[in-house]
Amino acid sequence: MLVFRQGVEPLDANAVHRDAPVADLHAHPGLTAYWLRRDLTQEHRSSPHGYNPLRSQLDLPRIVQGGLRVLTACVYAPTIPPFPRPFRAALGAIGFVEDLCSRAADKAAIASRGNIQAVLASGRVAVVHAAEGGHHIERSLEKLEQLAARGLRYLTLTHFFHNGLAQPARLGPFSPFRGPPGLTDFGRRVVKKCEELRVLVDLSHCSDRSFADVAALATRPLLATHTGFRRFHDVERNLSDEQLRTIARSGGVAGVITWSWLLRRRGFIADVEDLANSVVHGALVAGPEHIGIGTDFDGYVWSAQRIREARHYPALTEALSKRGFSRSELRGILGANYLRVLGEL
Repeated sequence: MLVFRQGVEPLDANAVHRDAPVADLHAHPGLTAYWLRRDLTQEHRSSPHGYNPLRSQLDLPRIVQGGLRVLTACVYAPTIPPFPRPFRAALGAIGFVEDLCSRAADKAAIASRGNIQAVLASGRVAVVHAAEGGHHIERSLEKLEQLAARGLRYLTLTHFFHNGLAQPARLGPFSPFRGPPGLTDFGRRVVKKCEELRVLVDLSHCSDRSFADVAALATRPLLATHTGFRRFHDVERNLSDEQLRTIARSGGVAGVITWSWLLRRRGFIADVEDLANSVVHGALVAGPEHIGIGTDFDGYVWSAQRIREARHYPALTEALSKRGFSRSELRGILGANYLRVLGEL
């Protein structure tokens, strides 16, 4: 078990979790539920076998039970038939999440820029918009502007396939579709436009060259919203220690994913304790003020045991409460660090 600081008494996990602005940097309520027209105001059963992509890990009742306070609703649309064009699909998924908040206005609200604290003070879950993959803007800066106008807080630059912006990380069967290395000229224009629009750039899924290109260009804090670390599984999809330090130097945050395969080497099923180990490693390398949690719930990943659905957020707080963090450090990791980078603290 990795610890951040030796000889520190365990914290009261329930009190810390209750008082923290618990935030998920990356989740997908508008993915499976949107395409299946599932009502997320109602509680749904998770898979008894650990993972089933057609079962939801997220819905509002379980989000409330898990004490989540800030949900990043990240839209994702495939680029293959029968799905609509990515930009249209992104608008549809954003509308789905906004409608969900309208129908459960006593439990959740879309938090416009600068409004997260007001939503939290009302006792509701604050929901913010994001998009995974620059393909959603369809090579149009005007469409990026439209998404920003709808409340987009960050753009994950690339995903599994080269999208004309940036090369993705090498990852199994998707590797032949990575395309040329680094940022393209248009990708550089997108990064600059994001900074102009105050849309943060998410480097999750970036290749090493793409990561370096963005880091050399960016002037605002960088995000890696849902990632593991190469100490535990040495694949390009995970961050190296030097990349972690680069994010810290920018003032940004790395969110640790629940995906079992990124938390431990292939062949092992990860547990919430493995997730806690990754959080501690990130804090040791980058500083605890630069670490957060990005589960990738409902993003088609096999989540680690005991952190497989929205009601399980307290299990991570329980694991982290024994790792030698101070109350303020753990409060930051659980959400305050993310709110700082969003400019909401």
